[in-house]
Amino acid sequence: MTQSSESVKSKGVLLFATDTKTTKYTEIARRASRFIEVNLGLPVKVVSGNQTAENRRFSIDSGQFETWKNFGRCDAYKLSPWDQTILLDCDYMVLDKNLLKLLGTVQDYALHDSNIYLDDFTRQEPMGTYSLPMLWATVIVFNRTEKASLLFELVARIERNYPYYCKLYNITNTNFRNDFAFTIADNIINGYSPSNAGCRIPWPLITASNPLKSIHIDNNNITVKDDKRAYVLPKQNLHIISKEYLLSDNFGDLAP
Repeated sequence: MTQSSESVKSKGVLLFATDTKTTKYTEIARRASRFIEVNLGLPVKVVSGNQTAENRRFSIDSGQFETWKNFGRCDAYKLSPWDQTILLDCDYMVLDKNLLKLLGTVQDYALHDSNIYLDDFTRQEPMGTYSLPMLWATVIVFNRTEKASLLFELVARIERNYPYYCKLYNITNTNFRNDFAFTIADNIINGYSPSNAGCRIPWPLITASNPLKSIHIDNNNITVKDDKRAYVLPKQNLHIISKEYLLSDNFGDLAP
C-alpha cells in the first residue's frame, strides 16, 4: 500500500535564539526544546539570526532597555530542513499538542491574530492608531509552498527598508519588530485587504508579561504566579516574557 503524500511530509520545529551580553537565549532555547520534544514528538533545530545587527527592548526583569538581536527571522524558510515547519520564539513554552493539529490544516502559513495577557485581558498592542491590526510572529506554522516563500521574502524586504514601511503603514514604534514585518507582508500578499486575510491560528496567544515567581503544572491545569497574583488556567502553551525566570533554576526544574 502506498502512503499518502501527507504522511511522508517531514515536520519539525525551528527556534531562533541569538545570545546578547545580558541574556543567554540559546540556553532558553535548549530548555524550550525539551518541552517540544516531549509534547510534540518533533525534531528541533535552533538557529541564530543576524549576529551583528542590534535592536533595543525593554526588559521587565531589569526595568531597563537592553540589547536585542531580533533580525534574521526572514531566513526561516531557507533555514528549515522540513516540508512543514513550526517556527517559534524560544520563550514560547509548548505544554500541549495543539500545534500538531495545525500541520494538517494549514495550506501555506498561519499566525496568531489575537493575544491575551494574563494580567490584563483588555490590553491591546496596536502597530499604530491608524495602522493595521497586528499579527504575532511568536508562532508561525508554514509549509514549503510558493506563498509561504513569498511571505518570508517580503519580510526580508521590509526588514531592509523598515523606516520606509513604518511611514507607509503609520507605525508609531519604529523599533524593528517581526510582528510588524509579518503583519505588513501578510497584508501585501493578500491584496492589501483584511477581508482577504491569510490563515490564522484559531486560538489566542497566551502571554505572561510580568516578572514571574513560579509556574506549577498539575494534571490538566497550570498555575502561574507573579509578584501580585496567581493565575490558574487549563494546561496550554504559554508565551513567557520574563527571560530571567526562563533562565532560573526554578524554571529549569520544571523542564521535562
